[in-house]
Amino acid sequence: MTGGRLAVHVFAAGFIALAAAPAPSGLAAQQPLFDEGNRLYQEGDFAGAGASYEAVLDGGFESAEVYYNLGNAHVRLGQLAEAVLNYERAARLDPANDDIRANLALVNQRLVDRIEPMPRFWLLSAFDWWMGLIPGGVLTGLAAAGYLLLGSALVMIVLRRPAGWRRVFVGTAYVAGVATAVLGATLMVRETGLAEPEEAVVMAVEARVLSAPSEEGGLTVFTLHEGTKVRVDRRAGEWVEIVLADGKVGWLPAEVLEVV
Repeated sequence: MTGGRLAVHVFAAGFIALAAAPAPSGLAAQQPLFDEGNRLYQEGDFAGAGASYEAVLDGGFESAEVYYNLGNAHVRLGQLAEAVLNYERAARLDPANDDIRANLALVNQRLVDRIEPMPRFWLLSAFDWWMGLIPGGVLTGLAAAGYLLLGSALVMIVLRRPAGWRRVFVGTAYVAGVATAVLGATLMVRETGLAEPEEAVVMAVEARVLSAPSEEGGLTVFTLHEGTKVRVDRRAGEWVEIVLADGKVGWLPAEVLEVV
């Protein structure tokens, strides 16, 4: 097989793999439940709406929209910890969604605990900004477009057609390659959660944070209340060492936490 044909076949195989990416699992099967939840929410049956959204998640399909709507239902029911948990889960799936962030901020204002985060290194802040800049669907489309443009330019370079355009196609391939690498890496990090620490939400009305993973040997260092988000540092049996945004550290029973 000649180099030109090989390049065309490699590009075509990549295009087929990209085009054949499976649709989100369970979407069609869970759509009636999701629509039912929306209907019940509009009618003011927030408990029924929440049950429908939970059934969607139990059926194996999750999305930012489902978690967001479930969070809204919990807010209407006055269940702030559950609302924070579901808004946080929605934000992880769609970090660029302003509605999710706005509702999460409103709920956080109603929580008992007021935690002032420590200043962050500017490079980490810039990384977080970039990770949440582009909506998920747009990011996937841009990464796919960059890949297709890169493949097309490489094929044209190998085939040497049209004549006299090699410099243009080389420049296009370079730009598309860099864009594909950056967007693809961003998409991979967001989809796999590699850059996200393990976080949890306090579900108990009040929880004593201890100095050690033991009711007998640990002293109460501070108290947290429902809805407060913590970072999970490590685990020891039924205990979890947590870190707050202001740097405070302590131990909580795992049963009072729900992982985001």
